Amino acid sequence: MHALIHALPLVLFAGVTSATAVAGQYTLPLVSTDPIDLSAFDLSGSDQIRRGRISVVYAQEGIRLVTYYLRSDPIAPRITYPDPTPAPTPSAAPSVQTRQTALWVWNTAELLVRPDERATFLDFIEAQGITRVFLYLPAAQGERPQSGFIPFSSHEMGPLLGELSARGARAYALDGDRYYVLEENHAGVFRTVRRIVAHNQSVPEEQRFHGVRYDIEPYLVPGFQGPLRQSLLDGYVQLVAGASDIARANGLAVAVDIPFWFDAPDEESGLYMEAELNGERAPILEHIMRLVDDVAIMDYRTAALGPNGAVAHAQRELELGEKMGVDVFVGVETVDLPDEDLLTFSGPVGEGLPAHAQARWLVLEEDAESVTRLWVVDGEEALEELTERTRDSRLVRHWPAGRPIRVAADIQSFHHLGADQMRAVTDDIARHLVTWPAFVGLAYHEYRTMLEILGRN
Repeated sequence: MHALIHALPLVLFAGVTSATAVAGQYTLPLVSTDPIDLSAFDLSGSDQIRRGRISVVYAQEGIRLVTYYLRSDPIAPRITYPDPTPAPTPSAAPSVQTRQTALWVWNTAELLVRPDERATFLDFIEAQGITRVFLYLPAAQGERPQSGFIPFSSHEMGPLLGELSARGARAYALDGDRYYVLEENHAGVFRTVRRIVAHNQSVPEEQRFHGVRYDIEPYLVPGFQGPLRQSLLDGYVQLVAGASDIARANGLAVAVDIPFWFDAPDEESGLYMEAELNGERAPILEHIMRLVDDVAIMDYRTAALGPNGAVAHAQRELELGEKMGVDVFVGVETVDLPDEDLLTFSGPVGEGLPAHAQARWLVLEEDAESVTRLWVVDGEEALEELTERTRDSRLVRHWPAGRPIRVAADIQSFHHLGADQMRAVTDDIARHLVTWPAFVGLAYHEYRTMLEILGRN
C-alpha cells in the first residue's frame, strides 16, 4: 500500500511544481465527489460548510474528485515554531556492504499458486540482491480475513519462506488496513501476531518469519482531517504497542511503514501530531520509535537532494532512529501513480449556481435525498449540464475554485522515469545516507512494478 496523495499535508508540496501543468491545458468534464459523509468532518448539515479542499485525480480510468476535508470554522492563526536545531554530523558510519535492500510484495497469494510466477520472483530476489522481503500475509485458500485476523496457512507459507531464505532474504509478515486503528479491530490484529508466533514455533528455522510488519496508514480513514484525528492517532499507537508486546516477547522483530511527514506540523494549525499511550502524550514519531525495531519511510521522491528530496525528508527519522536504536529503511516508489490537483476553497459563498463559467468553480449540492456532493464546474457546457442536474436540489452553493496546486506523479514515482534514472537517483540517496548509523538500506515499493520497470531495459 502507499499513501494516497490527497491524504498528505499540503505544506509538503510547496515546491513540487507550480500549479497548473495539466489543468491549464484543457477544460475539465463535469465531475463530482462521491457522496460525502458529513459526520466524518463533524458537520451536521451541508449548510455548515464554509471551506474545504478536494483533489482532482487524473487516473487512467478517468478524472475523479476526492474530498480531502470540509470545515465550518474560519481559518485560525497558524502556530509557528523556531527552526529546529541543525542535525549533528553523523558518526560511526557503517560500511556500504552492511546495507540491506528491501522489497514490498503484495501478490503473495499469486506466488503461492503459480509455480512460474514464483520462480520468476525468486530469481528476481536473488538477481537484485534483495535481503529483506516485506511479504504480504494472505489468508489460506478457502479462508477470509476478518477484523484484523489473517488465517494464513503454515503449510502454504513455510515453503516460500524457506525458498526466500535459500536466496539470502529474510521475510516479514506484512499486513495493513487503515481501519485496523479502530479499537474493534485490535483483537484481530493481535490474534494474527500470535498466529505468526505459533507458525515460527512449528516450522524449521529457515521457514520462519523474521518479523511482523504493519502498513496501516490511519490518515486514510475518513475524518482524519476532521474531528477523528486524535482518536485515530491514539488508536494507532495503541495497536502498534499491543502487537509489539506480543512479537518481541516471542523473538519477532517489529516494524511499521510510515509517511515521511509524520514529523511535520499540520499545515493549518502548525501543531505537531501527537498521540497518547499509557497516559503519556508525545509526538507520534517518538511513540512509534519506542515500539519498533525498524521503520520504512514512505519517502517517495524521485530527487535525492533539495528541500523536497528524499534525503531531506528522511533526516528526522534517521536522527530519532540513531537516538533510539531503530533501523531505518528509506522507501522508493515504482507504482504508476496519477497526477493530482489540489483545490482549496474558502471565503464568501455564493448561493445557487455561478452566473457564468468564465472561471472554474466548486459547487456544493445537497440533492432531494439530502445526499451532499461537490462538483467542479469548468466551462459553459459543464455549467449547463449541472443546471439540469440540480433543478430539484435542496441546496446549491458555489465558491471560486482557486489556483490549483499540482502534485505530479513523476515527483513521487519512478514508474515513467525508467530504470536508469531510478538507479542513478537511488545510488545518490544511498551515498548521502550511508554515513547515518540508523540507515540500513533502501526499500522498493513494490515487486510487480519494479519488475516491470527493470524489464523495459
